[in-house]
Formats: sequence, C-alpha cells, structure tokens
Amino acid sequence: MLKAALKKITDGKNLTLQEASDLIDYMGEGIAAPTQIAAFLTALKMKGETPEEITGFAIRMRERASQINLDGINTIVDSCGTGGDQANTFNISTASAIVAAASGLHVAKHSNFGFTSMCGSSNVLEHLGIPLVNTPEQVGDSLKKNNIAFIHAPYFHKCTAHVNVVRKDLGIRTVFNFLGPLTNPAKPTGQVLGVACPKLCPKIAEALKNLGCKRAMVVDAQNPIMDEISVCGKTLVYKLENGQIESFEIHPEDFGIKLATLEDISGGTPEINAKIIEDIFSGKINDARLDILLINSAALLWAGNKADSLEQGINLAKELIYSGKTLKKLEQLR
Repeated sequence: MLKAALKKITDGKNLTLQEASDLIDYMGEGIAAPTQIAAFLTALKMKGETPEEITGFAIRMRERASQINLDGINTIVDSCGTGGDQANTFNISTASAIVAAASGLHVAKHSNFGFTSMCGSSNVLEHLGIPLVNTPEQVGDSLKKNNIAFIHAPYFHKCTAHVNVVRKDLGIRTVFNFLGPLTNPAKPTGQVLGVACPKLCPKIAEALKNLGCKRAMVVDAQNPIMDEISVCGKTLVYKLENGQIESFEIHPEDFGIKLATLEDISGGTPEINAKIIEDIFSGKINDARLDILLINSAALLWAGNKADSLEQGINLAKELIYSGKTLKKLEQLR
C-alpha cells in the first residue's frame, strides 16, 4: 500500500481523502518498514500536501485516538504550532493556553515533546510542574476542575508510535507536524494554529473547516519565520469564521506594540522557558516576551468567543495577567 502511494506522489499525483485515511491504518499497525515511512513522508513534503490529504489523515487519526467524553462542554479551544520554524522562542502557545483558561475558557492543549526544537510543550510543562493527563477520564476531570487539560499526544495517538521514531530520525517538518494540531481528541471548536510556511496556511484553514472547527486563526509570521503571531514583523493570517475563510496581515505596530528582534523573545532549554513563563505571570517580565504572549493570547480568546477582536483580546489578556489570575491558574495546575 505504501509503495503504491509513494509511486503515486512521486509521479506528481495527489492522494484521495480515503487513500490518505487508509495509510494511517497501514503505518499505525507497524506493517510498513521505517525506510518506507521515511521515503513517503519526505516525498509527500516535496510534492506538497493537499487539504484533502491532510483532512484524510486527520479524520482517521481522530477516529483511532482514545475518545474523550466532554460531558456537555460546548466550547473548547486549543493553541499550538506545527514547529519546524527553528526560531527557538519560549513556549508561547503553552503560556497562552493558561491565560485562556484563566478567563474561564475550556482549553484542551494538545502537547508533545519537541521533534524539531529543543523544547516542546510537554517538555516545558514538566519543568513547570504541571502533570500531563494520560487517560480520557483525566482529561474530562481536569477540564471540569481547572478549565484546562494538557493532552500528551502519544498517550492518545498510539497509532503514531512507529511513525514518531522515523520523525525523530528525519528531523524535518513532515505532514505529522501539522497533524498534531489537527488531531486533538477533544475536537476543539476554536483554535489558533501556527505554521512556519505561508503556502500551508490556506490548506490548514481548509482542513480545519472540513473537520468542523467553528472559529480559527492559522498564523504564519514572516521575517523571521515562526509559527506564532509575531512582534518582530508581519504575520499572515487565515481566519475561519462562520464557515468562511479570509486572509489578512497583522502588524504589531497597529496594536501599539513596539517592534522587537528574535533575540528579544528567544527561549532555550525547558528550564529556561518555564522560568520565562512564570516570570511573565508574576509580573517580573514586561518586555517583548509579554507583548508576544498578549497578542497570541488575544487570538485564542477570540477563537473561544471571549473577545470580538484582537484589541479586546489583548486588553483581556493584560487584565488576566496583571490581576494575578493567570499566576493563580498556574499554581492551581501544579
């Protein structure tokens, strides 16, 4: 099966949604050799993934994931990036998830250890002292008690275990980088999803629409490239709302944010990134690192219908941090 798919894509042809879904089963059962998986993922990246292929992979991964009973929770959000940008910022989406939870939103943060960076979301959570949930029951309990659950992807997507070994060895962005954000078993209704490649933005936005997401921003910062909304330059945005997708640019100056450099928002090891997040929440950091957290938190608050605009979201995020509510939420999670 994988050989046939590899031949098809190396001939420049696209997979159907069903073919993509079936390949998840094939790779997930451990039937395919690692060399076959590596060749397929590399060839697919070179051809360029279509929205149908991405949707097909995501649908089957969601079906195979451990199922979560959300017990009447109607609005749930997630904020994560595909990685692969090599920007090595601190874990902005993880911090923004805690800000959103402090607002009362239900947040199911899909997390994992870093594949193309030194510090993935699961890495920094360990050093913040926040436990990862490993069963569907724990997700439900954490959402009810804390408004947030950090879902460690490998616990819920057993079918990707064989692929993850290959991904780690490859060390490059593959379709699985953005399948992670698309396959959250909590099935978010609102999402902020960062990518590090502008041509992927409309494809990911279309896939989110296909998967039933109601409100989303797919963001790609440029100069330098990063999978967040940037304070260093413009950010390309594809916004999904009411079943419609539109694109626009975000410029930090439009929100009264001073332009920063990549060094101003850089992170490092999990220990360093955890300290940055805690210091922002404690009011000890009031520089570009706070600014980038505010604007990314604003997008997530918008996705969860807590704000009607980024301006409103920024003001709400400031209030949540300055009042100590976000720090209190962090302490509650430990």
